[in-house]
Amino acid sequence: MLYQPHFLYRPKLILIFLIVKLKFLQPLLPKSIRDELPTGWNNYMFWVAFKSGGKKVFFDYYCKMKEPESYAPKIKVKAEYQLTEADIRSFYENGYIGPFDLGYSEEEIQKLPEILVETSNKESNIFSYTRGDYQLEAQPQTNGKNPDTNSLNEAEKSAVSKMNQENRHLDVPILLNLFKNPAITERCAQILGPDLLLWHSVFFHIFPFSSGTTWHQTSTWLGADMKESSLQPPDAEDIFQLTCWIAITDAPKERSCLKVISGSQWEIYPVKYKNQLGTKDRAFGKYGVDLDYPIEEKNVKLLEAKAGQCIIFSERIAHASTDNITDKSRWAVVGRIVRPDTQIYTQKMRSEGWGLKLFGAIKIKLDHWKAVLIRGEDRFGYNKIEL
Repeated sequence: MLYQPHFLYRPKLILIFLIVKLKFLQPLLPKSIRDELPTGWNNYMFWVAFKSGGKKVFFDYYCKMKEPESYAPKIKVKAEYQLTEADIRSFYENGYIGPFDLGYSEEEIQKLPEILVETSNKESNIFSYTRGDYQLEAQPQTNGKNPDTNSLNEAEKSAVSKMNQENRHLDVPILLNLFKNPAITERCAQILGPDLLLWHSVFFHIFPFSSGTTWHQTSTWLGADMKESSLQPPDAEDIFQLTCWIAITDAPKERSCLKVISGSQWEIYPVKYKNQLGTKDRAFGKYGVDLDYPIEEKNVKLLEAKAGQCIIFSERIAHASTDNITDKSRWAVVGRIVRPDTQIYTQKMRSEGWGLKLFGAIKIKLDHWKAVLIRGEDRFGYNKIEL
């Protein structure tokens, strides 16, 4: 509804703004219109879109990040994982900690790329194509069922493979154990608090001689459907989520290492369109937009990592990856960890599905999704939990 600027953009946006604010009008509208309302936008987000005529919009909920009342670690843990007050201060100032070793043997790490490839080619029990947990945009269902995978073309098979890389920690124990590693949980707990939920994981496969992801920020995951945030924390300006980026293969700067811009984490910035292609497809870092932030190479930090190392960062920070200019693939597995006082997915998303297009997949059901308690306890009961 709001991604493509045109000459009627501003009048249309004013009407949408009024409908969003005057909630009593919404039940009078057809469901098809209600479903497109950007109810998760705040006033500043509407203003930026209006002022720019739709050339700038927010791909995440606009907010700033607060400094904590204290930089002291929230809990005390074993000495080998204990962070200092200076470490926590550095995390807030730089937006990340690491890379640090996870303690796996070279033999264990060398097996992981093969496991990721095998998992990508094995149908997910979380998002199953044949079960009808999602559809492919170019392949409508027949009699309520998806066509057989043998009838798919190469692009469609690639989309299924990518969907097979989403949330596989829920049905592949070795992947879940990566994020249960105390080298991760004990560090996250000192920043977020003692109770932790793993709510999402994904593989990042950068092929040989291919481009990395472009600059982007994420906080409440509004960018999933551009209408309502997937995460509902009690305070969006507080640190409630951390991303754990695990290198499965070596990731030097020539092989698509992570890169960040320290300082950008203090505020969510809009994006500006460079074209209209791909703007509705939420493949990570492939939005067809540029982050509206003054990016200078001297401020870019390259976070090179060895296989088996982890980097913990706030997704509020502008982050991307370098191009892979080598003849080897780069694999990484990413997990997103939140406090249990954050509601994950709205009731509507859980009952009607995730309203986004991802890798060409649409109408994505969340029936088999759940958050995993990886440390402490859940005192809130907001989410479907696996203990």
